[in-house]
Amino acid sequence: MSDLFASVKAQYEDLKRRKVFRVVIVYAVGAWLLMQIADATFEPLNLPEWSTTLVLWLLILGFPVAVFLAWALEITPHGIKRTHRLNVASATGNSTNSADASIAVLPFADMSPEKDQDHFCEGMAEEIINALAKIRGVHVASRTGSFQFKDTNTDIDVIGAQLNVDTVLEGSVRKAGAHLRVTAQLISVADGFHIWSESFDRELKDVFGIQKEIAENVARAFQLTLSPTEEQAIQQQPTQNIEAYEFYLRGRRHFFQLNEDGWARSREEFSRAIELDPDYALAYAGLADCFSFLYMYADSSASNRLQAETNSRLAMQLAPDQAPVHASRGLALSLGMRVDEAEVAFERAIEIDPRLFDAYYFYARHAFAQGKFARAAELFEKASEVRPDDYQAISLLAQVYRTLGQEDKREAARRRSLEVIERHLATNPSDSRALCFGSVNLNEDGQIDKAMRWLEKAIATDPNDAMNLYNVACVYAHMGKQDEALDCLEKSVGKGMAELEWMQNDSDLNNLREHPRFKKLLLEAGGSG
Repeated sequence: MSDLFASVKAQYEDLKRRKVFRVVIVYAVGAWLLMQIADATFEPLNLPEWSTTLVLWLLILGFPVAVFLAWALEITPHGIKRTHRLNVASATGNSTNSADASIAVLPFADMSPEKDQDHFCEGMAEEIINALAKIRGVHVASRTGSFQFKDTNTDIDVIGAQLNVDTVLEGSVRKAGAHLRVTAQLISVADGFHIWSESFDRELKDVFGIQKEIAENVARAFQLTLSPTEEQAIQQQPTQNIEAYEFYLRGRRHFFQLNEDGWARSREEFSRAIELDPDYALAYAGLADCFSFLYMYADSSASNRLQAETNSRLAMQLAPDQAPVHASRGLALSLGMRVDEAEVAFERAIEIDPRLFDAYYFYARHAFAQGKFARAAELFEKASEVRPDDYQAISLLAQVYRTLGQEDKREAARRRSLEVIERHLATNPSDSRALCFGSVNLNEDGQIDKAMRWLEKAIATDPNDAMNLYNVACVYAHMGKQDEALDCLEKSVGKGMAELEWMQNDSDLNNLREHPRFKKLLLEAGGSG
């Protein structure tokens, strides 16, 4: 009986998705009006008595045609499209047991007159990604994975194959003053058919409602039933101040440049958001992350670390129920060697949102830095499950297995990581971090020439970046080139690289452990030597 109920419910949701009920209602109202007009006008016009009967029969015959057209076709922003039929048999379960729903959300296109809303378009897509990620039964490609296809005109089937998803959500934003027009369409990778599409003409202040409706429509298209917890999670409104929200989106966009200039500009935008809304918890968390990353990779001054701790504490006080806030807090605390407190924060983030990649990833890095390699392996594995298109977690997992001496697991993770890196570099050929991680894998695979080409490209891409210099040093050390590795490592630390605990446990640097220059570097930088 439960299977029958689920099947009927799935069919009902499919009819609703295809807007069949709406067409039936509109057709019935239109037919009734037409019959009223016929009754009132045919006799004065001296039309034959059978004319009214003819109209009635035409309306009756037209009804199944209208229903069929509603079922098979839909009007989209790109014209009339055939509506894609979902595999109802595989999607009749609720959100706890469906495993077939997968989606990539592309950055929305900027249709605004001034073409100056890139931050808003990316922010719209990122918020929808975050909302969908909270729904069990939906695999969502990461922001990094989806956003690599921005402005590429890549075919939907190619995107689906590279990100391992069955559907793609794309859309556009037109923002003019206080008015907002958003279009969105969910497309099947298999055949290019539109599963669902809609346009939203609203006031700018309704942006959070639009994002929520899009997420709900996608879930409905996948025939998933949201739990009360999921409903609550996707309707959270981070701020009442739309101007503050726009500054926050600009800050997020700069943050993902992942360099010192980007973090500096991101700090400015987050600070502006906080000026407009002093209770904006996510803006404080964003500010904390900026200072954390600056401390780790650019300027290891105590002031940056303390700023990270202060802002993360303010964020947690304002929004103790938000997982990203606790993840930011954990990262900031880990930099100050407040080990137990950091672990509590990471655990709380995972408890609130078991699908939050950042919580697993930074918790894993924290565990690795503490020498807790088995725990780090568990967390990197989980991070990789949550975000399979991320090359960092799977690459570091392979490294941890090497440290643990678990060669079978290391080899499997290494091969997986190389596959992910190859796909990533296909659309991000200048990602120096991916090039370095890939070089280590290629070197272990015996592809020495290719490893050197990737390494040289990484060096040329960011020759003065502290994080890149550290990664290059790891590759050189792994290749047995001690002098080159130490040169890069000394430059990296000199430019502010602060992850000394990581350096002490990094197996990529094992070839340097007994070298006097390495020991001296750790001592001078505050390590244990």
